[in-house]
Amino acid sequence: GKFLLTGSADIFRSAKTQEALPGHLARVELYPLSLTEINARSFNLIDFLVEEDLKSASMPFLERDEIARLLLTGGYPEVQDKKQRSRQIWFRSYIEGRLLKDFESLYAARGDYHSKLSGLVTSLAGLSGNLLKYASVSNDLGLDDKLVKSYIEALELMFIIKRLPAYVKNAAKRPVVGMPKVQFVDTGLACHLLGLRSEKSLLQSQFYGGLFETFLFMEFCKHMTWAKEEIRLFHFRDKYRNEVDLVLEKSDSKIIGIETKASATVNPGDFKGLMKLADYAGRNFGQGFLFYTGNEILPFKLGERSFHAIPLALLIS
Repeated sequence: GKFLLTGSADIFRSAKTQEALPGHLARVELYPLSLTEINARSFNLIDFLVEEDLKSASMPFLERDEIARLLLTGGYPEVQDKKQRSRQIWFRSYIEGRLLKDFESLYAARGDYHSKLSGLVTSLAGLSGNLLKYASVSNDLGLDDKLVKSYIEALELMFIIKRLPAYVKNAAKRPVVGMPKVQFVDTGLACHLLGLRSEKSLLQSQFYGGLFETFLFMEFCKHMTWAKEEIRLFHFRDKYRNEVDLVLEKSDSKIIGIETKASATVNPGDFKGLMKLADYAGRNFGQGFLFYTGNEILPFKLGERSFHAIPLALLIS
């Protein structure tokens, strides 16, 4: 078999072994490193949730500053051992090189595209974890709608951002129904673009919740590349604005709902979105989990449905 590696050419990471049929081309996406790779573990988050290996366990308690540090560093191998100043120099060189060089190879840019693209990338960093409204982005930047959408498509091909489609039961309608979410591929790079340099500045910023969600979303994207189960990723939002951050759909159409909460405490009300998703999906709903910053796996029984709160520390314990 042959392999097509997609992603940044200057990212070095171990590619997970994937099988390809003889004479066929296999596509392997190379993301920045996951937490389990950084910590030299073989744990796979998706396999863990699919197999429901939910034994009661106490895990290390992650302080808010520790979580902020994970988001500020991100997953690029080159910055893992760098101090804050050196990390910012690397991020600046990386984004300037990508915008000036790689973008031109994907998009026939003309005129002053660099300042437009720089403004757009920073705007998207601030929107990470939120709905992507093309018209709003265009109005904020004073750019044409079509130009913004074409730039965003190019940025996704460059592995700077990812768009997450909305979940609807009718798979044929997914490309045209619902608004996508935008997620930055690396929270460290997003923090750099937003001028967030310290744990305190990140924790006090309006962007912390969205970037926390983005961080976990990207962990799922990375773990997808070597999980046993093939899955597709979506988000959920109904007409009443009930939301679920992430929906994992398995090959049998069963789904797993994932919520995120950047807090060490959880209460039954935090599962409202998952309850609405379960009602909407009906028999296709399998499980629901809420990732939080505490240190225990907690079961929740709400009506006839069971959910679990999962510590973020699961990824590093």
